[in-house]
Amino acid sequence: MQTTLNYQVNFPPQAPARPASLSDPNAPLFASEDGLVASLSSQECIFQVKRNGDTHVMTFQVLQALDQCREFRSLDEHAARIESTISGLAGKREGIQRVLENLIQRGLLVSDSQFVERLLQAPARAQPGVRGIFIRACDRPEQLARLLASLADYERRHRAGRRYTVLDDSSLPAHANDQRDALREFARTTGCKVHYIGRAEAGKLAERLGKAVPVAKTSAQRLLLRDAHPQSQRFGGGRGWNLAVLLSAGARLALLDDDLVLPLRRPDYVRAGLDPNPNTQATARFLPNMEQALAAGADIEADPFDLHLRACGNTLGSVLASDYPIERRDLRGINMGRLDLLSATARIASTQAASRGSSRSGFGLWLYQLDGESRAEFWRDRESYLRNCEAQFVVQGMAQAQVVATAGFTPLTVDNAQLLPCSNPVGRGQDSMTSAMTRFCHPDAVALLMPETIGHAQESDRKRSDRTLAAHIPHVNYFQRDFVQRQFGLFHAADPAARLQLLAATLRDLAGASEPNRIAHLREYLSYARADIIDRLQHQMEAANDAPVYWLADAREIVQANAKALLANAPPRLGDWPADIDAPGCARALSEECETMAQLCEDWPALWTHAAEQGEKLLAQT
Repeated sequence: MQTTLNYQVNFPPQAPARPASLSDPNAPLFASEDGLVASLSSQECIFQVKRNGDTHVMTFQVLQALDQCREFRSLDEHAARIESTISGLAGKREGIQRVLENLIQRGLLVSDSQFVERLLQAPARAQPGVRGIFIRACDRPEQLARLLASLADYERRHRAGRRYTVLDDSSLPAHANDQRDALREFARTTGCKVHYIGRAEAGKLAERLGKAVPVAKTSAQRLLLRDAHPQSQRFGGGRGWNLAVLLSAGARLALLDDDLVLPLRRPDYVRAGLDPNPNTQATARFLPNMEQALAAGADIEADPFDLHLRACGNTLGSVLASDYPIERRDLRGINMGRLDLLSATARIASTQAASRGSSRSGFGLWLYQLDGESRAEFWRDRESYLRNCEAQFVVQGMAQAQVVATAGFTPLTVDNAQLLPCSNPVGRGQDSMTSAMTRFCHPDAVALLMPETIGHAQESDRKRSDRTLAAHIPHVNYFQRDFVQRQFGLFHAADPAARLQLLAATLRDLAGASEPNRIAHLREYLSYARADIIDRLQHQMEAANDAPVYWLADAREIVQANAKALLANAPPRLGDWPADIDAPGCARALSEECETMAQLCEDWPALWTHAAEQGEKLLAQT
């Protein structure tokens, strides 16, 4: 069936028009169910509700009235919009009201309270145990030492007695030795059980996995070992994810990077509850130095890991009922068709903390899409604006908790009770790609973004403004993330292992396309990515009437750089490929990337299943 909503409404003549009453601010809000439409005749159609499959026969006249009610608004507001929008309905408010009341009775117009109540119907899930806290580390002994010191403070304060595993991908032996010694000292001072997985230990694990699952021997090495991957020179954060997921298979885990630091803190702008609006803009506060950035916000009395673990692995409905209620007023103006992630039975597969200190993004395009108050602080004066553009001393996140299909950064807690996907072991942007693959494998999985911040202090200041002002060149993992997102909803298999096989076949389909087809695919992708940036910034500039000239100049420079790249006939290069690569080289590189990832996806389920069968023994033996 096709959705066809372009029809005219012609109600029979009614009583003379009466003035529209002022809308009661406390009146209930209503929005129409999303659905599919098929014609029955020239006058009637059948409307099938997407949420539950219920079918309703109606005239095309009523269908168009229903289409005007997609956003949560009062009945008076809906009636006024229908009266003013649809030709021939001026002065027929009473007839419109009767139609709306009939739609409510049929369940096609849903009130704000009904919408919230049905989200709360799912019972809590039995949550699996916690295997431990895994720390990805790589050649940054000072950062790891600071994180471990903050975790020691956490243990003294909460006496949690958690288990910690450092996943050390260091290439320099001296750094590996320093980091192993720091973990031993942490264990001595806290009494916590610890594990160290360096390159030698990861090699032994890959060898054992290869013997247990011979068909996946090569993939096990590529997934876990730096030198085994064809692109070993790239950043390797994905290897840490793969190790953590195998060592915690069948349980939940917490995940930290070595440049993070506790405690969690609550910014001054945070509000209680969950924000249902998927288009809410980010909030930010800008500080003059790292010390003040890391200290920003109020300390949290509760155990920060418990705060996240209460939600991780649970149903969204249960969490909304207990910790993150939705206020009816926050639904105003939102199209209910855009709230598909808010399902009572959705499972919170991961949680993510906001951050303070160094931005977790390598460039600063997000700085030009802030809410109004944050934007005013961002551009307050030219001197601070130039500092703020580097996003080195910033508090960033949402004012309320929010549910997303694909998260952008390292999750704090992860539900690994069911098969989770592997990550691309190499390249930047691996966390976002893995989040998209999780949603692909588990269509009911969502990520809960929480507004409390975790500290993030990189080993050195980074200059982000140069990359921000230049044309956007997405990394390979961003391309693969977006490719995976385009597959959402196209497959029906319930088994996540089967879905990974389907994804592998889809990747191989792209890898096997003709060279012109692969080049065209890359060009289309880059054009879309850059056009999206241009469109977003154009809207920001139109809305920013009070913007200073230096902000406008940079915004225009970003638009112009991306527009120039969009119109150029340059090779469609992704960010991890050589700068001098030609178009055929891009096509070959795309095939290699897709083939490699497809093989990893095919072999991963058997490796994860073996790891889950081993349970805690796998970690104890490593």
